[in-house]
Amino acid sequence: MSTNRTSWLKQKHYDNAPIKEAIIDVKIESSPALTLAAFERAHTALPPGYSERRKLMVNQLRGHMEEGVLTATATQDDMGYAFVGGEGKNVAQFRVDGFRFSRLSPYRSWDELRNETEIFWALYRQIVGDIRIVGVGLRYINQLDIPTPIRDFRDFVRVYPEVSADLDQLLAGFFMQVQIPQNDLGAMLILNESIVPPSRPDVVSVVLDIDLMKPNLRIESNYELWDILDALRLRKNLIFESCITNRTRELIS
Repeated sequence: MSTNRTSWLKQKHYDNAPIKEAIIDVKIESSPALTLAAFERAHTALPPGYSERRKLMVNQLRGHMEEGVLTATATQDDMGYAFVGGEGKNVAQFRVDGFRFSRLSPYRSWDELRNETEIFWALYRQIVGDIRIVGVGLRYINQLDIPTPIRDFRDFVRVYPEVSADLDQLLAGFFMQVQIPQNDLGAMLILNESIVPPSRPDVVSVVLDIDLMKPNLRIESNYELWDILDALRLRKNLIFESCITNRTRELIS
């Protein structure tokens, strides 16, 4: 490992961290016994401050063939509930296909996110029982506000769309996705980067969305779950640092 990478891994905190949302996602083995009603009573066991409850729905498109004619019908199925707290910054989703906890900006630390998630995961686990975990994901959505004028995006980000030298180089917008296997972790990185409406007039806002998913699991131990999430978090840090430059580090330090 190079000296630069070693220093990246030691980086613990940015005073102006660009994290807009941090998400921990756990997918479970499907079970016909698990229904929406199983989550309704969870509301009474939540920590103080989680008074808002939202029903989660999923859109389904179903086809029906009759006398050689295919008819498609759109329906909405109940998936679970989202419980909102922390002054609207924390969202815990209890779903029939898994569990998700997200923290909106301001993001404080991994330890705080992990500890809060553990509380809700324990409640979720009490409801679903010993159903196996089949996938674990960690996603961090960052927004980099780069001051204008920008001469070259490469001064701030190291992953960007390369435009042919035969075309105009001024970009009004872009969206780019790359998928990179993380073979040593048995995970997949989905990296999205795009220009979004600026947060203020004097910047260009670039979203750097780091989504790590470890699928095809069969684990039951909480210890193994958190070991996987800790490993994904370290990899997320390395990926983030690999995508930015020292000029960006100066902006968020």
